[in-house]
Amino acid sequence: MRILLWHGYLLSGSGSNLYTANIVRIWRRSGHDVLLMCQDRNGQGLAFVDEHGDFSPDNNRFETATTTAPSDKGRVRLLRPHIGDVLPVYVYDHYEGFTAKLFVDLSDQELEHYTSSNIRALVTAIEEHRPDVIITGHEVMGPYIALLACRRTETSYVAKLHGSALEYAVKKQDRYKHFASEGLNGARVVTGGSEYMIREASSVVPGWEQRAVVVNPGCDVDIFSPRRKDRSVPPTVGYVGKLIASKGVHHLLAALGLTGISQLETVIVGYGGFERGLHELWSTLRTKDLGLVKSIADRGDGDPLEQLLAFVDSGRMDDAYFRRVADVQLDWRGRLEHGPLSQLLPSFDVLVVPSVVPEAFGMVAAEAAASGVLPIVPRHSGIGEVGTAVEQALAVPGLLTFDPEDAVEGIARCIDAVLSLPHETRQELGKKAAALARERWSWEHVAQRLLEVAVQRRP
Repeated sequence: MRILLWHGYLLSGSGSNLYTANIVRIWRRSGHDVLLMCQDRNGQGLAFVDEHGDFSPDNNRFETATTTAPSDKGRVRLLRPHIGDVLPVYVYDHYEGFTAKLFVDLSDQELEHYTSSNIRALVTAIEEHRPDVIITGHEVMGPYIALLACRRTETSYVAKLHGSALEYAVKKQDRYKHFASEGLNGARVVTGGSEYMIREASSVVPGWEQRAVVVNPGCDVDIFSPRRKDRSVPPTVGYVGKLIASKGVHHLLAALGLTGISQLETVIVGYGGFERGLHELWSTLRTKDLGLVKSIADRGDGDPLEQLLAFVDSGRMDDAYFRRVADVQLDWRGRLEHGPLSQLLPSFDVLVVPSVVPEAFGMVAAEAAASGVLPIVPRHSGIGEVGTAVEQALAVPGLLTFDPEDAVEGIARCIDAVLSLPHETRQELGKKAAALARERWSWEHVAQRLLEVAVQRRP
């Protein structure tokens, strides 16, 4: 089958990037002919890319060069539309060779240039590739780009939702609500990573709900797999993700002082704009300066950390609390790509995903489950659906999920509840979690399911 996938970003780092890279890899392995449109400049170094190249400045043609990737049943061509120096993003990240600019900060002229460049490139790609299926990602601008390109080529497209575009663009400005409405309502089918994602997106941009289908994102079960844990090794709590206030890492740090498990170690993996503030918070917790903790919480990451302020005022941060914080070992690991992370993650006993804002799914929680590590998550949005699915598979209701309105206490309770279980019980639960992940969240399952939906919904 000939597949055209417009992504628009890179193929490493964030969740949608990894989603794209992995489903393309699986499609190639399954014998499909894939044309992938994105801005990743490392096509030569990707083992699943057979050819890579750039569009001309007017996006009316492109040239490709073969890579050294070993051949497989199918073929992947990676093409980079010519968009200029500015790459619109939902959340700041490093994009080599580009000036990253938030969608909400784009001028109308910059947005028009980005959109029209991609429309022209997509038309060129459709006319050359003649795809059986066209799939585009994010609420903006992918579906709108596909809408206009498919009108010109008399084709149709599938749109798949991702949470960042909704939270950081569509909900922020009316112009993106307009573009999302046009793009999603023009799609033949819309897929979302969770029931929450479809429900939330349709509450903001209605009209397409009857054509929506849940297709969970996945994880690489080939590299994320369980490892036998030595009972003599101290218990470890992990966090993996962006170090920004919306991810709730400050709640995890505050919760550590309420835990009671001896020799507890904590590992923080990630990077982001609130990294310095989190380091400062942890250092202050260890110096017992309640006033400075409150000052940090009040300053937050530009806005006050309301739950942390409430916890400071609760009276729970007494001498015993600060003595406990001093006993917990914490290791900041910085940013890790999937290769090194797959070696570290299985060494955790639990992974805490303390997100404050809604999550479309919760890929890192699925990766933890695949690694035999029990994920602790809030009971909200798509991340809560992952936690509930794991609890149901393990028959442990309430063990892994906490009330997001009482995050600090809830995280501490879940950590103690899991780590108080006998070592062999935790090992057995980890095996069941890994089996669930392989059955439900493997990239093979996701790639097959997405293509099934796209094909079944063709006119």
